[in-house]
Amino acid sequence: MRIFILGDLEGAAGVVDFHQQTYSDAKYYEQAKRLATLEVNALVEGLLEGGAQEVWFLDGHGPGGIDYELIHAEVQMIIGRPILAPWGLDESFDAFLLYGHHAMENTERGVLCHSWSSRTIANCWLNGEVIGEIGFNAAIAGSFGIPTVFISGDDTAIAETQRYVPNIVSVMTKKGISQTSALSLAPVKARELLQVGGKIAMKKIGEIEPFTIDPPYEFITEMREEKAVDTKAKRADVERLDSHRYKIAGDTLIEIAHRR
Repeated sequence: MRIFILGDLEGAAGVVDFHQQTYSDAKYYEQAKRLATLEVNALVEGLLEGGAQEVWFLDGHGPGGIDYELIHAEVQMIIGRPILAPWGLDESFDAFLLYGHHAMENTERGVLCHSWSSRTIANCWLNGEVIGEIGFNAAIAGSFGIPTVFISGDDTAIAETQRYVPNIVSVMTKKGISQTSALSLAPVKARELLQVGGKIAMKKIGEIEPFTIDPPYEFITEMREEKAVDTKAKRADVERLDSHRYKIAGDTLIEIAHRR
């Protein structure tokens, strides 16, 4: 069994603040990365116990969300920037997992919720439906026929994922109070649950269907600042919709991801 994990930092237990924990210049950034790495290791241990033979991990947090020195010995790491979708993912993988994810921008109580960029993007829509990283990335996996079988993060991230994959295996690391506060599990407890969750997720391979969105695709982005759209609108493949929104179109999600 070949498993692909797409990780993020914001969904780890104890991580609740952009400026103190998740930005690269944050005071507790290195600590947050260690917390996430230990959670990933626990998840991987559960996957291996459940029968995984090969586990790939992609650190999807912009400036990096993992301490590679501490990563599980059996993980194969996709490292570097930029790494464009589909990141090496192909039909040979049996399952896709979302570790440490956050809900989309404007989610009530969503801990560290945002859509791709917490600093610049206000909203995104795919084929008329508001969407964030969770739905988009699950759909990329689905375009290869790969099911998304696992999600970890706060309660709002899990609820968002269940819109696309109702029977997904989930581990809630914290319950959102606001965008920058939560009722969190202790890190040790979160790791215990992640190890169990990984083992359960392996059993769900074959039961959970891939999530797909039919082409063609129209992707609309609303930026926080008008000048950001001014820059995008200079491209021939971009249609400006108004002062803060622009649209791109394509026949594959990979094309959309590259041009978004």
